[in-house]
Amino acid sequence: MKTSRIFYGYWVLLACFLLNVISAGCGPISFSFFVTSLETANNWSRTDIMTGFSLFFIFAAISGPFAGRMVHRYGARKVASLGAFSACIGYILLSQLSGLWQYYIGYALIGVGVAASGPVITTLVVSNWFIRRRGMAIGAMSMGAGTAGIIFTPLVIVYLLPHLGWNNTYLTYAALTAGLAIPLAIFVIRTHPADMGLLPDGRDASEIAGIAADRALSTQGLPFKNALATQAFWLLAVAIFIVSSHMGIMQNQIPHLEDLEFTPGIVAMAMSILAVLSTASTLIFGWLSDKINVKFTATIAVSLITIAIILLININSSSPDWFIVMYTILMGLGIGGWMPIMSLLTSTNFGLLAYGTIYGALNASQSLSAATSPILSGYLFDRTGTYETAFIITVVAVALGIPTILAIRRPKFPATK
Repeated sequence: MKTSRIFYGYWVLLACFLLNVISAGCGPISFSFFVTSLETANNWSRTDIMTGFSLFFIFAAISGPFAGRMVHRYGARKVASLGAFSACIGYILLSQLSGLWQYYIGYALIGVGVAASGPVITTLVVSNWFIRRRGMAIGAMSMGAGTAGIIFTPLVIVYLLPHLGWNNTYLTYAALTAGLAIPLAIFVIRTHPADMGLLPDGRDASEIAGIAADRALSTQGLPFKNALATQAFWLLAVAIFIVSSHMGIMQNQIPHLEDLEFTPGIVAMAMSILAVLSTASTLIFGWLSDKINVKFTATIAVSLITIAIILLININSSSPDWFIVMYTILMGLGIGGWMPIMSLLTSTNFGLLAYGTIYGALNASQSLSAATSPILSGYLFDRTGTYETAFIITVVAVALGIPTILAIRRPKFPATK
């Protein structure tokens, strides 16, 4: 087919980026902004509220492997559009809350929706469209989560919650999902370049040298069943689980700083810095992963997260503002680097043959960690009146991720026919 001046893969990359902005911004990025509002309006404990967020990740964990398998069978367009629709229904339920049960069902539906329209699906699609610079492409797509933080942090704190209230803010999320995420999934997303008669990276038929190698790479890898039998899979699953326990920090850092009586302006500034740096860091670490072994880039990212949490533990009500800024700088760089690395560790070690199913299963490990760590932090806060114990447990878990990642050895792929 006649190719356009702009490679269609870049439109797919942009659509995947925007899907991640919406799924992250309306979901985990802005969840903590609702904690005190929901606590006041409904007389719920923080354990009650964090349980809803845990259900979000539990249902995302359950749905992730299934969503990845369905992409291989039916294509990303159908799966992502149905996922966005599920999230939309969840936000509508949250906007009309009449009880804790409705809150839980809403976040369960959003968890299913994000699993089917978020990173599991978008990393698979982008990996199919880009081979030469996959790290850079995955990094650019993963900037969606950081961009969501940049946009949603001031938008929700300064405008939506103060002027519309928490219920109409959820309704705004529903409208955004219906008006942008669903059309992007239906009209732009395509699973493979071959669906449009194209080749990865924008190559054309005249580039005979290298095309066969690209096709071999796109079908190389381990079947899901074989991957489950490898030590590398389980080491990566453990590493993702313990490093992702930092989500307990991310969802409780704002209430923690508010409890220490830092001003809303300082908290908003700190979260904006975190969002900006995490956005830039995804691209930097994606680029770096094209240059050096992805295990080493992973080690750098996890080390930054570990140091950041140590700083947070030592922040108290008399700490200077620059101490908070230093924490957000390190945390932003670390979590931004970690986001694309989970996908790249998967494709590097297991190939693309069953990437959707394998990454869906590994992403379930992340979701289970993100489900348990915030509720554990909320429970320990309710029992002790402080987050210190929860944060200490988290920093130990995250630090253990470094030797676990370094122990991973890439399994051998079966010979291609």
